[in-house]
Amino acid sequence: MVNAEFEVLKAKDHLPSPKGMALKIIQLTLKEDVTIQEVAHAIKTDPALSGRLIKMANVLMSYQTRPIVSITDVVMSLGLSIVRNVVLGMSLVDSSRDGLCRKFDYQNFWSKSLLMAIAAKNFLEGRRLGAAEEMFILGLLGQVGSLGLATAFPKEYSLILEKVGAVDSDATLIDLERAEFGLDHNQLTKEMLADWGLPQIFQIAALHHENPALSGLAEGNRHWHIMNILHVANHFSTACLSHGQQQHKMVSKLIMTAARQGLEADVFTELADKTVQEWRELSKLFGIRSAEIPLFNHILQAASLAELDKLDDDGAPEISLETCYALRILLVEDDYATAMVLKRLLTKAGHTVVTAIDGIEALTMLDKFMPQLIITDWHMPKMNGIEFCKALRFNELWRNVHVYVMVAQDNLSRTGEIFEAGATDYLPKPVNSKVLGARLSVTQRMVQLQGDREDEHQQLRTVAAQLAASNHRLQQMALTDVLTELPNRRHANDYLEQQWAMAERSDRPLSCMSIDVDFFKKVNDTYGHKVGDDVLKHVAKILRSSARKQDMVCRYGGEEFLVICPDAQLDQAYQYAERLRQNVAEENGPLNLTVTVSIGVASKAPALLNAEMLLQLADKRLYIAKEMGRNRTVGN
Repeated sequence: MVNAEFEVLKAKDHLPSPKGMALKIIQLTLKEDVTIQEVAHAIKTDPALSGRLIKMANVLMSYQTRPIVSITDVVMSLGLSIVRNVVLGMSLVDSSRDGLCRKFDYQNFWSKSLLMAIAAKNFLEGRRLGAAEEMFILGLLGQVGSLGLATAFPKEYSLILEKVGAVDSDATLIDLERAEFGLDHNQLTKEMLADWGLPQIFQIAALHHENPALSGLAEGNRHWHIMNILHVANHFSTACLSHGQQQHKMVSKLIMTAARQGLEADVFTELADKTVQEWRELSKLFGIRSAEIPLFNHILQAASLAELDKLDDDGAPEISLETCYALRILLVEDDYATAMVLKRLLTKAGHTVVTAIDGIEALTMLDKFMPQLIITDWHMPKMNGIEFCKALRFNELWRNVHVYVMVAQDNLSRTGEIFEAGATDYLPKPVNSKVLGARLSVTQRMVQLQGDREDEHQQLRTVAAQLAASNHRLQQMALTDVLTELPNRRHANDYLEQQWAMAERSDRPLSCMSIDVDFFKKVNDTYGHKVGDDVLKHVAKILRSSARKQDMVCRYGGEEFLVICPDAQLDQAYQYAERLRQNVAEENGPLNLTVTVSIGVASKAPALLNAEMLLQLADKRLYIAKEMGRNRTVGN
């Protein structure tokens, strides 16, 4: 529908368009095989246009050290597309300095458009996003749809502007334009830019720059940045050309808007002053009437940054919370506007926020505020974010506080320094609300888990005595064989390792016995597992009562037992083993069964390198005892 309305206006030749030499140059640059020399030659035929282009190129390419002095340099430096668009803009200004629309201020329109163009160029350079020369064209033509409506419908548009300007009117310009013409000035701007061959990214920016929230663009991508830079430039030009209290209020809000795009107050003010100065110069070049505008720094001082606290910052994005766990956040930022933007963003999300202007002030606030999260800028006076982070981690009380360090895009390659200083994470500036929301969700969960853990620790401390007793019982159970109530295999291995280490240190003897119940499988198969269990308990009881006090008798697994004998030489251990074997054989077991055991004895010797080898030797001798007929002890 919008495109159809535009085509009707275009067909009737009712829209502003380039004329004369400008049209010829534009048509020439559109040819695929055109050369730089051909375009330069065509421009040279118009000395006035040549002079203006050279001056314009030096402004757009002000970062170059060598001045541009010829049209050939202009075309080579700017490129054909930018030259074409600059000529287009100049032609439109020349041909539309006045018109038939009584309520449309043509001079003010071009004055504001030029200011918007220079601001867009400078703000883009300030963000280091490139394409500053093209951004100038977008700013100059970003609201050309208004001129288009005034040109095509002078009487009707004059009535609309009169209605909007009425003190008691609630009518909005966009609504009235759509109702009367079927499209509004932003939609017409987009169609005109498309018709003139400007890139789609500029068409989208022009369409949505007055209300970026309606664009649907993903926050942080290039289209989004271009649109928002144009949005800031539009607010800036409007604020500069306003007066009195209205200007003060607009300037205060402008500082907040710029801060959301990563233009901190001091940087923004510097760029704004540069813009005003360039506007005064370029107004003469374009033949546009320039009003008396003071430097932006003076406007800002008159407005007072205190006005920021009174603003309802409806334009700020919101953070969506996945949990309802509110955080105590300490925000460390020396730029007032950036701090206010972030504070409002976080406060809207339900968090408690206090601010500090640098690391030194932040350190003095820790004990009183007890933050759960600290968000700090990297570059600050007195103590920067990295130094602050290191000081924070040096104090054991604050080592677990979560810390985000905000870092400018051109310093992202140095993020390693942030983590080395002890930061939890980093946030690229300007801070993306969705990225911040995601980071906060993770931190909220971690802080909540830490809080839950502290609660659990408190409960544990309350019942510490009971748990200690229970743990002791559990430990004993873990080290004890349930059936025989002897130490189990795990306990046996640990004890044997300990005794081996002691014997190594003090050069003391150490022996062990590997004991196996003879024909135990036959007992199980003949009488059942219940009788087999009773046999094991019977043997365990005899071994325990027959062993020395310093010996440890263990059930090693199945029908196998282990006796660890500290301070016993091989011959002594052999005698102890024989006594144990005989005691078992002499006492009938369950159901008057005759129960015997076979024993392998080993002692610590230079050839044995560790406790495991000692145990293996005892097992080997046990095997020999069984091979020799069972119910015997083998010790060598």
